Amino acid sequence: MSRSQHQAATIPHSWDLEGWPASVFPGTTSRARYIIRAHKDELIREGALARVGRELVVFGSRYARWLEKRASEVPGYVPAPNRDRPVEAA
Repeated sequence: MSRSQHQAATIPHSWDLEGWPASVFPGTTSRARYIIRAHKDELIREGALARVGRELVVFGSRYARWLEKRASEVPGYVPAPNRDRPVEAA
């Protein structure tokens, strides 16, 4: 199975804040509201968050990339073992 197919199976393409998937960190809409509020500007810069009308929409692949960049700050978050790791700056 290719990496893109694996990602599609585990993280939806996109979702709104009210319909936060239980399988995606942080797992609940109330916790997700806190994450969005605390990191809104950063998520927008990453392309992981956009406003569509009155709804906030999260883009799955960009959100997963943002989470991986911040994995050391997310208790209990374990990146998928088959994901490419970002190259550390020397």
